[in-house]
Amino acid sequence: MKALGVGELLWDFLPMGPRLGGAPFNVIAHLAKLGCDVGYFTAVGEDELGMRALDEACRLQVDPAFIQKVALPTGTVRVHLEGDGVPEYEIASPAAYEALSPVELEGRFREFEILVFGTLAQRSPGTASITRSLAAMRPEAMRLYDLNFRRGCWTLPLVEELMTLATVVKMNEKEASILADLMSLDPDSTESLSRSLAERFGLNGVCVTRGPRGAVLLTNGTYCEAMALPVEVVDTVGAGDALSAGLAFGIASGWPPEQVLDLGMRLAALVAARRGAIPDWSPAELGIAIVPGSPRSAFA
Repeated sequence: MKALGVGELLWDFLPMGPRLGGAPFNVIAHLAKLGCDVGYFTAVGEDELGMRALDEACRLQVDPAFIQKVALPTGTVRVHLEGDGVPEYEIASPAAYEALSPVELEGRFREFEILVFGTLAQRSPGTASITRSLAAMRPEAMRLYDLNFRRGCWTLPLVEELMTLATVVKMNEKEASILADLMSLDPDSTESLSRSLAERFGLNGVCVTRGPRGAVLLTNGTYCEAMALPVEVVDTVGAGDALSAGLAFGIASGWPPEQVLDLGMRLAALVAARRGAIPDWSPAELGIAIVPGSPRSAFA
């Protein structure tokens, strides 16, 4: 399968040192580990951090063809971990990924099956233009929008527009509560909220994560829940992005919702038990066989 992402590329300055990240990029990097052919639309600066970002993207098997170089500093974010491992973010701006220019999609990625995007970088006109063009180019693709709200970096009109571009939307419980309040939806029932969002925006899927209580997934009218796997949490940076990768992979492969959610839970547990958003891991550690694009292949 071929997957494309659009969004920020930045260095997370963690207590243990800098790690490359950006929510949609994390998802794409995990999809590469699952065996997908992946590319990413973003920009880095003409600085040392930008060169290091390109090298790391290549190491993670993310095609750098769509990573532009611009005259702004490469993005950075300082991550502060609370006592329970939950991160708080201090995002530097202006940053290179905010200056992405529209480009034409060429080559092998014209037949992509997965598109991944978030909210943060979509405030940039160039990023928004690319995302809209890709969504229109491949209406049959699985288009995953992971909200990832950051303080002061989103508006309701922007979120609503991005939902119309998506086929699947993922959010955490806090984000679901915010949307329920702003959209006058049922705040007490995750299933009711999910079905309302699916109907309002024509979505095929809605996922709400619930921390240690796992996640819920509504796909094509079927609603299911899964508990988080027991794991000794090192930090939760990127765990939600790993779950998103599992959702994208499973849904694009045509798996049943229970199996899609199970893959997401396994990936999230692997990442939460290690440092950083994209730690080293292999598909063999998931305990299931992975064959990209093969329906139900993991549980055959």
